[in-house]
Amino acid sequence: MSRAAQPVPAAALERPHPARALRGVPAPGLLRSGDLVLDEERWTVHRAGTPVDLSPTEFRLLACLLRHQGTVLSKSQLLRTVWGWGYTGQSQVVETYVSYLRRKLGRLGPPLIHTRRGAGYVLTGPEIQGPVRPAR
Repeated sequence: MSRAAQPVPAAALERPHPARALRGVPAPGLLRSGDLVLDEERWTVHRAGTPVDLSPTEFRLLACLLRHQGTVLSKSQLLRTVWGWGYTGQSQVVETYVSYLRRKLGRLGPPLIHTRRGAGYVLTGPEIQGPVRPAR
């Protein structure tokens, strides 16, 4: 049974502001899914222990998917979060960058990013079992 993706509140998708670290709030750390590790402090990504070279946009997209792993994120949610509210380009940019990530990450292991037709994209790792939950 398929359910349409529900919007994730914008505040839940936003990346913490860098000034938070200056106020004593802990900086973002490591995001993990199986053998995939993204370090937000060092802006590095490793899959199966191998460094993966990503563009800044690829990095932000992957970080968003990792923060919400197991949750279907719509194309419009990803556009707002990764490209920003002011982005006025083509929405196909999401498919393009998901393709780039799949190609780079897929060389080093099984697929992690999946398309939910009519709903969006979801990152699932081997530790996520059961049905994928729609974004709220």
